[in-house]
Amino acid sequence: MTVRLSLTLLGALLIAALIAYGAFELIDLASRHSFDVAAGYSGVRSLEVDGGTGDVRLAAGPAGSEVSVVEHVTEGLSTPDRKAVRGANGALTISATCSVTISNNCGVSYTIMVPPAVAVNVDSGAGDVEARGLSTTAPLKLSSGDGDVNAVGIDAGNVTLESGNGDVTATLDTAPTRLDASSGNGDVTLTVPNTTYSVHASSGNGTVSDQTLRTDPSSPRSITASSGNGDVTIQAAGGAAR
Repeated sequence: MTVRLSLTLLGALLIAALIAYGAFELIDLASRHSFDVAAGYSGVRSLEVDGGTGDVRLAAGPAGSEVSVVEHVTEGLSTPDRKAVRGANGALTISATCSVTISNNCGVSYTIMVPPAVAVNVDSGAGDVEARGLSTTAPLKLSSGDGDVNAVGIDAGNVTLESGNGDVTATLDTAPTRLDASSGNGDVTLTVPNTTYSVHASSGNGTVSDQTLRTDPSSPRSITASSGNGDVTIQAAGGAAR
């Protein structure tokens, strides 16, 4: 009797929890609205973005311009905590977090214009990360926990691209000194200028292809590419060597 009563009470609690969660979702959805916030930051030498679960899109800005940030904000019953912190030596850190983690209507996505020579480190927990036309002599790092990482028209000597579950795709206009690209479950596809590289490529369950690439273990330029379950493709294209 005691066991039956306990199971009945447990079932009732579960049903009540599901009803409460459903009501929260409906009210949260009804409260949902979005807006944009734009800001500019001068004198930035390094940019770090913690995108939370939102997408991050980066594009090249003119030389000498500010770092221009547009936050695409979504809020419902929970409002994202948005921060932009200036640090020493021209450091800028941008972040967004939501205190109510079960809300689907709380988050920030970013569109950012980055002038040349700025070091960039972007991380999104679940969103896509995209960079187009960036040019820098400083390190460039793009990562996502679950989203895709896409870098196009990149001119940088030290590039790191990572995704836990998404695809990683990159096209480099200038031959990098070091390129590291990895995905836990997605495909990795890299297109680099046609010069010689030291290459280390591997996949746990997918195929590896680098036939169009000139390889030499002693080359000062290195490419490391790996995937746990996806395919790894590294291919040569036209472009200038750094």
